[in-house]
Amino acid sequence: MERNGDTLWSAVQLEEPVDPSIRHAGQRVSGTKKALREIVTFLLLPTAAIVEAALLILLIGWIDCVTDFNVTVFYFVPVVLATWRAGRKAGWFIGALCGATVLIADLMVPRDGRVAVFSYVNAGILVLASGALAELVISSRRAHERLKALLALKTVSLTEIHHRVKNNLQIVSSLLRLQSGKFADPAVRDVFTECRDRINAMARLHEQLYDERGQSHLDFAPHLRELAETLLRSHQPAGCKITLKVCADPVPLNLDQSILLSLITNELLLNALKHAFAGRVAGKIEADLRTIHDRVTITIRDDGNGFVPQPTAMNEQRGTGMDLVHAMSHQLGGEFVVNPVPAGGTCATISFPSKTSHQQQVVHS
Repeated sequence: MERNGDTLWSAVQLEEPVDPSIRHAGQRVSGTKKALREIVTFLLLPTAAIVEAALLILLIGWIDCVTDFNVTVFYFVPVVLATWRAGRKAGWFIGALCGATVLIADLMVPRDGRVAVFSYVNAGILVLASGALAELVISSRRAHERLKALLALKTVSLTEIHHRVKNNLQIVSSLLRLQSGKFADPAVRDVFTECRDRINAMARLHEQLYDERGQSHLDFAPHLRELAETLLRSHQPAGCKITLKVCADPVPLNLDQSILLSLITNELLLNALKHAFAGRVAGKIEADLRTIHDRVTITIRDDGNGFVPQPTAMNEQRGTGMDLVHAMSHQLGGEFVVNPVPAGGTCATISFPSKTSHQQQVVHS
């Protein structure tokens, strides 16, 4: 019993030695952060804006009294600050305060009676000008808030559209998968699979735009990596180990360009996986995306068997996939070139002009 008591006392002793200075330092840091949060919260309040504007008026009035520099224009700064953050009444109040400050600054300088009348006139004009400025700021703020509301509504609408399009494309992909199960011919099933790959690529682009919450452009580099890895997992040749290497610069593209380039990339990668490594136990595919001199260039390269016929006969050998690539390259306003690699393999290159400005976002038809 005594031994158990010693053990309990030892455990209590182990819990006791906590450095009080560390505890107090942590409490001080926590208290400092809390105080800073409270200060920032107060500075963002409309009341704080009025106080800040009043202090700024006092500073400008002091400069007006001790110097001969004309600072009348600077009185409008606190009016704009108070009106934008605290509203119309605050703007008129600060405007009246500006007029009073100007009047006091003028009257503190000894003048004759006739000139003193002009001090009252100048102060009244300043109050009226400040009020007009406050009304203009209020109108601008309301227009700004309306634009923000319209932009938020547009963003929500665009994201909802992209989400629905993505869901519809996934439904079409599921229907194609169900229909392909009715055919026993592997060639027919391959056609359905290729169609599903194209639809899934477009659905993924809409999903990425949905995640971007209304952005009109998306970075194609992550999509290229994801597309290449997905195709490699689903279409890797039996008995052949393929090494994939993707080198991609950040390339912002609009939705039309992204869909066309995604379909082109899908065809070229699928073509390499299906035809380049027949009878091989290993191979390598490289995808390279670059922007050089306002032109986007994507290169799909493999070290496979290359062309048995001449490259000019590629369309006949590879089916409608290359016809699609040629057509979509033309739609992008670009060039499509296929060359054999001297060391063995094939290199396909797509190059088209980059269109990131608003005037250039229309895809060539």
